[in-house]
Amino acid sequence: MPSRLQQVVSFGIPSTAAAATVAIAVLLSPGSPGSPPTPEAPRPGPLATPVETPDGGHAIDVVFAVDTTGSMEQLIDGAKRTVWSIATHIRQTDPNANLRIGLVAYRDVGEDYVTKPFALTGDLDAVYAELSTYNASGGGDQPEDVAAGLRDALAMRWRAGAKKLIFVVGDAPPAPRDDARPYDVLAREAGTSGIIVNAIRCGGDPTTAVAFQQIASLGGGEFSTIAADGGVRQVATPYDTRMGELSTSIDRTAVIAGDDSDRAEYEGKMAAADAAPAAAKADRASYYMKKAKGGADVRAAGDLVGAYATGTLDLGKVAPGALPQGMRGKSAPELKAELERRAAERTAAQKEMAELARKRDEYLAGRKDAGGGFDAAVKATVEKQIK
Repeated sequence: MPSRLQQVVSFGIPSTAAAATVAIAVLLSPGSPGSPPTPEAPRPGPLATPVETPDGGHAIDVVFAVDTTGSMEQLIDGAKRTVWSIATHIRQTDPNANLRIGLVAYRDVGEDYVTKPFALTGDLDAVYAELSTYNASGGGDQPEDVAAGLRDALAMRWRAGAKKLIFVVGDAPPAPRDDARPYDVLAREAGTSGIIVNAIRCGGDPTTAVAFQQIASLGGGEFSTIAADGGVRQVATPYDTRMGELSTSIDRTAVIAGDDSDRAEYEGKMAAADAAPAAAKADRASYYMKKAKGGADVRAAGDLVGAYATGTLDLGKVAPGALPQGMRGKSAPELKAELERRAAERTAAQKEMAELARKRDEYLAGRKDAGGGFDAAVKATVEKQIK
């Protein structure tokens, strides 16, 4: 595992009632061009090794190991569009969920990569940005290295005491490879170690069905079959566009403390979110509304506006060098006024968003997909297993 430099910036939290500290951790890790000959370690999201402990909630870790060869293009597109909806469903099923999601893209030997892991993280904007980079390519010989994908999913940094779920998603059977333990051995090990392994077969290949049923059975999970194209059927609502606009306005109120690379990372995630379809943007907005604590929609580590809005920020302890370039010359009163302005703008957007989210939920209540799609299969399985 490559070493990580962790920089921590602490802000005191003055209050008439109490004082506390908010720690904002920035994890920097070197990039890894291409795929090494040995299995690639999970590339960290910004919170790959969380500095915070679960905030009294129920820890739920979910990893998706997804075949990314050419035949999976439509499924991957559907997964990109529905990851926020799946996350929201988890929070609806368990309002106290402290959710992290990890990813493993897998192909086979001779492809651009065999596996490409992305470590478990609570930063779902980072998860979505990673999913947005997935392109279906390669394959053609049908069997894929399912065992390598499952191996890397099991190797994630799972939280002790968390509900641990894996979803293996693909349309081709496992290919026997000398460099990985057999998929059935891995599934059995998962099942005896408290990790539930679910398997979703895309399409109708019978050989894939047999192997995926065995994976789910040994892993103590569910086997599902969905359409070859993923079967995702998002329902558009009259509220999607405005919710997306409000969500973007909230994103733009953020003031990220850290260095320029932290702000560039944030902008990259926001660019990915901004490029999402309207329904996905609305799903993202709805997720953050349901996740907000005390009415504060805090979306990013290091966001001074979120810390200010929740009363957890001492401006006197903010290092000038951690501020964006345009704010470094401001006096304390000027900086406070700017944060107040942004917090008020965010609050107004949240108020309108809450009403639209309520109406959207009502609109969708009678229009749920009856099943057969990737998102429906995941939601049904997760609901059963986390309850």
